[in-house]
Amino acid sequence: MTKVTEKPKINVLLNVTCLTLLMLDSGGGLRLRNISFLIMFYFAMKGVLAYKSVNKTFLIIYIFFLLSLVPGILTSISNSIPIPQILVWLMAFMLIPLFYFYAKGSGLSERCFVLAGAIFSTVVVLLFFGRLMDIGFIVGINDYISSHSDGFFGSKNFLSGDILPNVYFQGTLSVIICGALSLRSKNYFVFCTILLGLMLAPSRFGFIVLLLWASFLFFRKSLTRLMFLPVIFVLIFMLLQSLPFGKELFSVFTGESDAIDIRNGHFMSVYHVFANNPLYFFFGQGPGSTFFSTGISAIADNIEISQLEYIRKYGVISFVVFCVFYFLPFLSRTNSDIFIKGALVLYFIVSFSNPVLFSIFSMLFLAFVYVKIFDKQQLT
Repeated sequence: MTKVTEKPKINVLLNVTCLTLLMLDSGGGLRLRNISFLIMFYFAMKGVLAYKSVNKTFLIIYIFFLLSLVPGILTSISNSIPIPQILVWLMAFMLIPLFYFYAKGSGLSERCFVLAGAIFSTVVVLLFFGRLMDIGFIVGINDYISSHSDGFFGSKNFLSGDILPNVYFQGTLSVIICGALSLRSKNYFVFCTILLGLMLAPSRFGFIVLLLWASFLFFRKSLTRLMFLPVIFVLIFMLLQSLPFGKELFSVFTGESDAIDIRNGHFMSVYHVFANNPLYFFFGQGPGSTFFSTGISAIADNIEISQLEYIRKYGVISFVVFCVFYFLPFLSRTNSDIFIKGALVLYFIVSFSNPVLFSIFSMLFLAFVYVKIFDKQQLT
């Protein structure tokens, strides 16, 4: 009996560690991501050995997805882009089978995502207030992370005039998935911790999207609750306006943020790429390719709008195939899946503001969704 009860606990601990380190070190600069890969390889081997077949739905759509990437890859090769530079952009896609068998072999669950999101957000909160209060060892940790990762850990001048710490990991928006799932178990403490982490990072769009998701879940089953909707939003508005972050959050709607101008510049620049070579629109400019964006007045290889960047690299035909791959789980009619489906939608939405849709974490979660919804043979 002892082995039966302890094994799932160890699996949960390893899964939470894997997901947390993957969020903290999304780009791999801190070398923490390597630990995540070791855990995934261990459980993936168990998944391969324990199961004799792969879900046909997953296998077929994944093969079609890989084939849709070929024209873009050939374009990169014909333009003499180095193979290692091409593979960097394909890594998350190529690792999907690993993620699939990892999810099967580890008993990966929604709870693991929720716990990982709570730990990650707690780290953000501690780094923020530690720097705000100038606590020596936390400032030292922040400086080390800043010099080894691809996030932003300096100071930010907010629209309110306040200059506050900036604690933005490359994998910050991964907590959107964790926050969306936390509401299934009504774990409001974790949800609020994740919201706080998004506010302090700061991730304005992520904070607002997750707050709207919670509002949708709260009001969708009760017409009586809808009567209080205006009052609740007024109270939230008044609370946020009193915080240094308030104007920054509402700049998403008011247009005061320079992020809108940057994205407009990206959009027009990609449009000119397609106008100059229409074939790129259909088949892509290729992974590893670059272009000049007026949004940042520099050469770019990965702009903030994930969907537009995907079309630029692989073409609109491949993007349609990817969308089928991404949203196929919605064909499941199980009502209990609303939280998983909601997490997929929310992450797709926030990726309009950051190049995160095709990250390792998002592809891992997509593989988990296929196992969760379509595959009944899961380890427990």
